[in-house]
Amino acid sequence: MSMKVSVHDGLAGPCLQHLVVLLCIFSQCTLGQGAGSFCSFFGNKSPSPQPGLQNCTWYRDSSCCVNEEINSLFSQVQVPANSNGHCRNYITYLMCYVCDPRQSNFYAQERLTVCEDFCNDLLSACQDARLQGVRLGTRYGINGSAYCADRRFQVSNVKENCFTLEESKRTLVASSSLLKPSILLVLLLPLILVLSGSFSMTGNAGQRMTSFLLVAMVVLLVICSPSSGLVDDRTVKAMAKSLEQDLTGVVGGAMKPGELQRLYDTSHSSTKQLNGTAIVQGIAQQMQGLLDDLNFAVGRLAQVVVTARRIQTPTTTPTAGTATTAKLDVNNLPSSVFLDADSRFDTGSSQLSLQYNSTYLQHINFDQSVVKIPESVNRDSDSVYQAIQYSAAIDRDLKALQQRHNVRWTYFGSETGMFRNYPASEWARNFAGFHVDYDPRTRPWYLAASSGPKTIGIFLDCSASMEDFNRWSIAVATVQQIINSLTEDDQFNIICAKGSYYNLNAQFHEAEPRFLSCKSNGMLAATSSNRAQALQALAGESPFGGSKSHLSALNMLLALFPSLAPTGDCQNILVFITDGKDLEPDHYDEVCSDDEGNSGGCNISRLEFGPLLAAVKKAHASSKTRLNVVGIETGNQGSELPGRMACEHDGLYLRLPSTDNIRHQMSPYFSYLSRLTLADESKAGHLTSPYVDATGLGRIVTISRSVYNPYDVNELLGVVGVDAVLDDLENSLLDDQFGLSYAFLMDLDARVIIHPRLKPSSSLVDNPVYPHISDVETYNDLPREMAPLGVVLTSMLAQRTGSREVTGPRFQRRGALEDGVIWKENVKFTYFYSAVPASQYSFAFVLTDSDSVQVQLNRDSYSTQQQQSASYYHEIGEYNSTIRNLIGYTTEDNGYRGIAIARDACVFKLASRCFCDPTDYLLSDLPNITTIHSYFNRDSRNLTCNSGGLFEPTVRETVWLTQAIQDVWMNRTSALQSHVAWTFFGASNGVFRTYPGSRSSKKFDPTQRPWFYETLSNRPSIYTVSSVYLDPLGVGKVLTVSRTIFHNKHTNIASSCSSPTGRSANCACSSHAECASEYCYNLACSNPSVAGVAGVDLRYAQFATLVETVLASTPIALDADRCSHASTECLLVNSAAEIVYSSSFSTVADVNVSQYRHIPLSSYYGSVMLDLLDNGIFEKSLYLNHQGTCHIAAEAMVSGQSGQILSPADQDNYYRDRGAIPHFQNNYGCSTTQVQYRLSEMSEMLLTEYNYRTVDGACERSLYRIVPVQGTDLLLLVIDIEQDRQTNFFNFNCHILNNVGRPGSFKIEEPPCGAAVDSKLAKPTCLTPSGFVPVCEYSSAPYSLVPPPSVLAYICAIHVLTAVYQHSV
Repeated sequence: MSMKVSVHDGLAGPCLQHLVVLLCIFSQCTLGQGAGSFCSFFGNKSPSPQPGLQNCTWYRDSSCCVNEEINSLFSQVQVPANSNGHCRNYITYLMCYVCDPRQSNFYAQERLTVCEDFCNDLLSACQDARLQGVRLGTRYGINGSAYCADRRFQVSNVKENCFTLEESKRTLVASSSLLKPSILLVLLLPLILVLSGSFSMTGNAGQRMTSFLLVAMVVLLVICSPSSGLVDDRTVKAMAKSLEQDLTGVVGGAMKPGELQRLYDTSHSSTKQLNGTAIVQGIAQQMQGLLDDLNFAVGRLAQVVVTARRIQTPTTTPTAGTATTAKLDVNNLPSSVFLDADSRFDTGSSQLSLQYNSTYLQHINFDQSVVKIPESVNRDSDSVYQAIQYSAAIDRDLKALQQRHNVRWTYFGSETGMFRNYPASEWARNFAGFHVDYDPRTRPWYLAASSGPKTIGIFLDCSASMEDFNRWSIAVATVQQIINSLTEDDQFNIICAKGSYYNLNAQFHEAEPRFLSCKSNGMLAATSSNRAQALQALAGESPFGGSKSHLSALNMLLALFPSLAPTGDCQNILVFITDGKDLEPDHYDEVCSDDEGNSGGCNISRLEFGPLLAAVKKAHASSKTRLNVVGIETGNQGSELPGRMACEHDGLYLRLPSTDNIRHQMSPYFSYLSRLTLADESKAGHLTSPYVDATGLGRIVTISRSVYNPYDVNELLGVVGVDAVLDDLENSLLDDQFGLSYAFLMDLDARVIIHPRLKPSSSLVDNPVYPHISDVETYNDLPREMAPLGVVLTSMLAQRTGSREVTGPRFQRRGALEDGVIWKENVKFTYFYSAVPASQYSFAFVLTDSDSVQVQLNRDSYSTQQQQSASYYHEIGEYNSTIRNLIGYTTEDNGYRGIAIARDACVFKLASRCFCDPTDYLLSDLPNITTIHSYFNRDSRNLTCNSGGLFEPTVRETVWLTQAIQDVWMNRTSALQSHVAWTFFGASNGVFRTYPGSRSSKKFDPTQRPWFYETLSNRPSIYTVSSVYLDPLGVGKVLTVSRTIFHNKHTNIASSCSSPTGRSANCACSSHAECASEYCYNLACSNPSVAGVAGVDLRYAQFATLVETVLASTPIALDADRCSHASTECLLVNSAAEIVYSSSFSTVADVNVSQYRHIPLSSYYGSVMLDLLDNGIFEKSLYLNHQGTCHIAAEAMVSGQSGQILSPADQDNYYRDRGAIPHFQNNYGCSTTQVQYRLSEMSEMLLTEYNYRTVDGACERSLYRIVPVQGTDLLLLVIDIEQDRQTNFFNFNCHILNNVGRPGSFKIEEPPCGAAVDSKLAKPTCLTPSGFVPVCEYSSAPYSLVPPPSVLAYICAIHVLTAVYQHSV
């Protein structure tokens, strides 16, 4: 048994610690890892015992990996062809470096260092293996270092810093730092052992351990029973009042929100009326420009390929059989024609020099393309040789195509499997150093262009016979390949065929067919969500039952094909996967008879071929379009059923004997799909739905187009493709997000692509799910037709342009995306919408009445600014030494742990939205430090967008205005400075000021930070306090306290001062409730237009000291240190029910983020949280997150090492500086349910009369008192525990209670079903069927296979043992 125990210091103090030690004596307990071990390949977690490790088992005692991670990683690796068992073992040893607890010594920044002797041993074992068609012994001789270097490993002789076989064989045990038992425990242990009978040798180990634990808990709980330490009501209120005074004093004195507000109130501002129609039309034009670029590029590329093939002469390829002709060898082609993508380009001897390009986020060369050939393809065949030669001609045109702003990768995938890609770059590698295999013919972009839209029904034999001889694994791998090759225009469904049957013992088992999808009455659109759901259902299936119901299952599937039922005439493909066997006994009359020989009526039905074949024949004859049949046999036993199923219907038959290189085995299937249609005469390209680029480019779309032989119009040469990024479009949409207003993009199936409630490109993992637009626009689960969007959705799907005024709920984000939203009722707003002509997209811009008038700073307000101190840009390291000295530049301030700061300057940073071209800013080195410093100080030039400059209007005005806060922040007392790590102001237009000055990453945007949203979603009259988190710049644990700053309330805007609520700016007020902005100060309402958010990051150590000092020194406290009493705990909780202060946080290492960040109250005191919910103090919210994040392996506790915290400069240069060996990606996209808590609107009133309450729950019986800390969103919670039940390890009700109420993200095992075919609004254009009939042959005879070495060894061992036994007899 492996157990992890976390010690909750506030509950039972030393007594619980003693119990933990006792538990650890009899279990594999991890209380903390010692220094020196952290798992760099997995981010920054600690090694831990993994006794159930199924691979790399020598690391069971201390491992960095778990089974799920190994399975995910090892599935990526295809060992070199012709590898023997010895070679495979060495490669496996190498791959197991991911589990080595020492890996931080040899793996860092995506670079793996391997010892030279291991490289030599590995190469010696793999001499006969082949890479790129060449024997390793021929290529490298005995130079193992060269082999490892070609895998992009670092090679070293320093044993302490490299991975080697000798180290991997040792038992590595990470040092554990267990709690040391006290004298009390030492004295009690013998007594407990005697009482529990643990010294007895009778009984099994489990019984002795259980007896020991039970007695141990009884003894300790009796001795350690806490005494009551009730804190009286007056003391709690006094504590809260003192906390209010001290905390708001520190925060207000450091942040100076009043001074910032005064700056805005004394500025000159004007208003601007927004035009929603113009905004939407501008976005539509931008999207049209993107599509124009794509169509031009793919058309030109196709034309060049056809021309090159036309001019290719027979003499280009050497004629076989001539005396002067050598064997074809692509390596003999000039580098201008063939440059292998699997080459190394990082050496001086390389044929090509690569330079890092920020547009592509990798090292590339624009001079030519590279060629990738799948390992399964004969690279020296005549067809591959020709394809390489004629396709080289496209290099001449590709440079011109790259001048198109949005175009990225351009490529040609040949029908031979050859893939030419431009610009040149080295192909990606997996964690074992091998280049990732790639066959363009199996990719969705290729199949979409070559075969067009198609409907695929998969019949999967799930009967018990599939369990034998690895047949089920082959079938699953086959279905996965088919599903992953589908595009958004395709339709599919899978039926798992099984039926009730009798086994050999005449026992009856019930089973029935079922669809492995969320639809049983129709085909599904092959969206990413539907594909993921089907694969998830497949993973949970297992073979069982008989073949009795196969005919009904087949008829159920055939009924779903569109050409057989509703409408639709695209390609119909039936994939029939079976082994053709069943496990029912041949002589079932004997099995089912009784002792007298009577039958007993078993009603067994054998697997009969005739009815199945007849059903397909009938469907084939009645189909409006041809039903193409693919029969696939799993295994190698031989069966005529899949063969007859395919060949009798002019289809394709495949026999798949193993899971090895399943993609290559299925290449005839993919080739078959591409030959089912004639050449596309429309010359139109196929545009994919947006997906996440594997190389890090973010959200991209691909347009692809099939290319045919000019001499034979129906001979497919291949497919050309062009990738384009959506950066510009996404940035434009995000720039139009302010207040409650925003823009979004959706397709003609109403799937939303970009929306403020969905993740930006930088946060997406793998291929994301795009939900229906109503799922993110609907409030409180209203039916779609009742949602405000319902009135305009029809017009948008019809691609009309217009607008519609609506009154209804609007959402505001609470913080991070996973924190959900707040809905505001009765908001007046307008949907402005438009479509992109000749595309599948529509846009909308949601503009609320309150946001339609924007307040902006006037330039004439800042003449006095010229006399103030200079403003410095955040890249302080780029300034010369004179200015560095002036601003107090240093990297030696102990309080900032080596970070470069400017002690004497408040610097400014501009988010991408501050620039006219946000994408250009993010991908280039602009702006120059000299240009930006001059412009934002004394430069009189106009460099705004309207004048052809770099910056958006009002950006310089904001920088000038906020510069005045520098002297205010710098003149704080030293006592205040010690509490504060950073002081900052994030303006709504993207300007960010911070003190002391420090560098931020390029992608940093204050308006997209959780603290910005959290502050705006809270009451503006209070300070908003975040949970504790690890400062990204490296100063340790901090928490953010923030507050809203408004524009000038004297701005001339439409005023309404007579109503009791909702009063406009500068109207007289006596309470916050009277104002539209919910903020009344100096007896006048603030401007509802938000200028920005001011905040401070408090160092947690100083914050905890401040809190503990207050709690210990409250004047009327009955006990000077009551909160440290063993039975009393004092917590600070924020408005999200997260613990902001606990005495245990101070002892947690900074990098152990999971032990202090977003810690819910429910995980400490589930009974108390439940009582607060029942009494309306907090309210619970749930919502479906279609773009949630799930984990391959459970998130592990991070190590106590500094690990891999990247500085802003390192973040900006990550792609430039990273190595070639990628780290583990634990995250993948999934649908999740988000559970969150928030203070209810009635909480303020309820808490005024909320007296001490008693809870008697599964975890404890206690009294608690909760009091608000005025001026903040914090609550002081004091809990007096009368009986603690959490220390009982076997109190499962408590464990359940503490976890049931836990907020967070939870994977949905059965995500919502996607759109069915008949609801698809944008019907794809079908390609003309070719009537292609493949050569179809099958044999019912099994393969004659040589047994694997393990089987041969086993047989030999049996023979030897038999001989020895006979000899001894």
